[in-house]
Amino acid sequence: MPKTDWDFNEFKKNFYQQTGLNLECYKDQQMERRIRHLIGREKCEGFYDFYTRLIKDSNFMHRFMNYITINTSGFFRDVKVYEELQNEVLPQLNRKFKGLQVWSAGCSNGEEPYTIAIILAELGALRRSHILATDFDDKALANAADGVYNFRQLDKVPPRILEEYFDQLGNGDYRIKDKYKKNITFRKQNLLDLNIKDMKKMQLILCRNVFIYFKTSVQEEIISKFTELLEPGGYFVIGCAEYINDPQNFNLTRKSPAIYQKLD
Repeated sequence: MPKTDWDFNEFKKNFYQQTGLNLECYKDQQMERRIRHLIGREKCEGFYDFYTRLIKDSNFMHRFMNYITINTSGFFRDVKVYEELQNEVLPQLNRKFKGLQVWSAGCSNGEEPYTIAIILAELGALRRSHILATDFDDKALANAADGVYNFRQLDKVPPRILEEYFDQLGNGDYRIKDKYKKNITFRKQNLLDLNIKDMKKMQLILCRNVFIYFKTSVQEEIISKFTELLEPGGYFVIGCAEYINDPQNFNLTRKSPAIYQKLD
């Protein structure tokens, strides 16, 4: 096929060879529509022209990866979910297990794992817990490890929490205090090529607003791996717009709209 005549399938094949991100796992119509919209917005002539620009311009590649992997997050995002985590889920896990292993999958810029760290600190459980925070986006992971946020990103953080857990910088931004970073490991990971063989068992896994964009078969494969890693009685948290069909097939029971528990 001439390069100037690339269709979406040719683009997906070459993009996977270049980046390791398999767009075949995403819902085709939705993903193609989003990429075509971006091609038009960036005034590219077609898929090949768009691909060439991605390869030549690392900043453009980063913006594109950020665009398709949906790096949206926030501190205490979805208040009801975090209230349930703080008031019920994490206290229960803290009573049941001597130390907690938590995985924030698709952690974006770090708001989610830091929110969990703050809740664990409030419960007096952070020092005996560990949080694994993973994402595919290198720049997002760098931002997360830095732990610097502006006031808009912190709009749902109560003033007491902001004062106790963050240092205010000279430019008005805030940085999470180092002592609350110590129990978090940030790591690059591709959920579409997930190997759990050497991973520790988890008591809590969060993967929110990520797999809603994947094909059903891919969603089921990822959920199976997550639940395999979960300890019996552990919890799996998804986005409020996401839903697991037939959770019993994964040995899960639905506790609330976004929170599932692994059966004993």
